[in-house]
Amino acid sequence: MSPYTPQNIDVAISHLERVLCTEGANSLFAQAYWRGRVLQAYATRGLMRAQQDRLQRLLDRLAAATADVNPQEQVV
Repeated sequence: MSPYTPQNIDVAISHLERVLCTEGANSLFAQAYWRGRVLQAYATRGLMRAQQDRLQRLLDRLAAATADVNPQEQVV
């Protein structure tokens, strides 16, 4: 369930973007916390496509940061 509405989600997305550009994606604990926050925002009903795209970019950034922290072994 999301505490946001399509009318106030942009402020929340902007906050998430600022945090995740700085320190939020660096530690595993922070990644789990911020991923939950992004998913909570993503659950907002009535999001516009641009809002969905911004949130998806944040999820992609978190996924990339997780891959950097825990690189998977490549099988050759």
